[in-house]
Amino acid sequence: MRAILAEAFLLAIFPQAAAAAAVFGIILWFLRLHIDTKFKMRSLSFDVPVSIFIVLGALSVFMSPARSFELIYNYCGIVGLYGLTYLLIGQNIRTPEQVKELAQGLGAAAVIVVLVGYFQYIFGVDISQTKWIDDAAFAGIHTRIYSTLENPNILAGYLDVMICLALGILAKFGTRKQKLILIAAIILLAACLAMTYSRGAFLAIAIIFVIYGFLYDWRILTLFALIIGLLVYNDENFLERMLSIFQESYDSSEGLRIGIWVSTVSMIADHPFVGIGWGAYKFLYPQYNYYLVDTSNTIYHAHNLFLQTAAEVGIAGALAYFWYFFGTMFAALNLSFNSHFSKFEKMFNEELFKTFMESKFLQNVAQAKSMLMLRTSDFINEILEKTSKPKKPKKTKKTSEPELVHHEEMKFHNSKKSKDDKKSDEDNIDIQKFAENIQLFQPDADKLVEYKNLAAGMKLGIGLAFLSMALNGMTDDLLFNIPSSILMWMLGALGAAINLFDEN
Repeated sequence: MRAILAEAFLLAIFPQAAAAAAVFGIILWFLRLHIDTKFKMRSLSFDVPVSIFIVLGALSVFMSPARSFELIYNYCGIVGLYGLTYLLIGQNIRTPEQVKELAQGLGAAAVIVVLVGYFQYIFGVDISQTKWIDDAAFAGIHTRIYSTLENPNILAGYLDVMICLALGILAKFGTRKQKLILIAAIILLAACLAMTYSRGAFLAIAIIFVIYGFLYDWRILTLFALIIGLLVYNDENFLERMLSIFQESYDSSEGLRIGIWVSTVSMIADHPFVGIGWGAYKFLYPQYNYYLVDTSNTIYHAHNLFLQTAAEVGIAGALAYFWYFFGTMFAALNLSFNSHFSKFEKMFNEELFKTFMESKFLQNVAQAKSMLMLRTSDFINEILEKTSKPKKPKKTKKTSEPELVHHEEMKFHNSKKSKDDKKSDEDNIDIQKFAENIQLFQPDADKLVEYKNLAAGMKLGIGLAFLSMALNGMTDDLLFNIPSSILMWMLGALGAAINLFDEN
């Protein structure tokens, strides 16, 4: 568990250390499988598509026209880490309390990422040598923060995921004080997101807020409108930047993306079965350069998650990948192709839950516990009385005085207990242990409910996070970055683990 927490915390801050923690965690997991006979490997919801994707990814590397050893190194180091993270999280997160610990690790890392982002915004960061902004179109924007991640768009995608997790937890978990803390965190995350000036990520989170407000709590739309108002009031360039996404050919980045997409479609058409090879995009793109004149610029990805995946691992590999991706999203949001996911259904379930939680049931929990313990105690005493009597008691004359038994006779009788009497004594011990377990477990019942609610909130947040990644993936393949892609696999495995809670 410490290895899992280390990977979750270090992922966005020190990815190499996070990878080392994942490898160490897998080694410990294998050792536990061999030592602990009660700890068994289990089947997760999407083991099949994950396995297919990993196998087809390897096949794409060995059949790639790029013929570079870097592809093998890239595949083993990145896709291998995907698989290790999926195994480590999916096989070892088995209780709601562990979900809470993992959520705390991710939250602690997000605090550091946001603080570094604010520091960069306040004291400035040099972006003169980067191509993160079109100076001709947005002359007023001089700073785009990236915090501990590689560039502003990657940071924006990460912040989208963190906001989604916070929204999910807000819907299912927390006291009034905890909910206020979550709302404050969402505001700070959204403000940090605005400092990246990432249009696609901000549009994606705007859609998430609308969906969340429609299905769960309309007041979140008011909060989002307030955030937008403050951002526009504080920075006049922000609104101009966000609205430019709806204007055709407003800046060079839009034209660049369209040219890259056309080139990527040609790659898919030429290599439909096994693709060009995992990680081979930058090697093959010059052969399909239909837009750029300056060939010195290296294009690392297709700026589209769907096209990028299909180009590198082929159509079959992409189908397996998105089976896992969208399957996780649907499962986390409790969706299926045959279900009617409507506002009214969600409102009914939510109101039913609130009615149950606000009823007198919880007010009488303490009394129910006391009654249960009293009844259990009476039951145990009754069994003890019955089992302590000999099967064939000696007939004695009725006297007004109680019969006295010599000490030697008692000792002799106890030493000659029958098998049935010994079994009765063992049963008595088992009953006493059962009663003790009840006493030990009952005080933690409220904590268990709290952990389960948090797990339900994380599950909803994972669904929203995958939806945000899908929306971001239409204009930018943010998952080509190692930390953000590993975070996706970590959350996917966590969602599969939480699904097992529901099944059990």
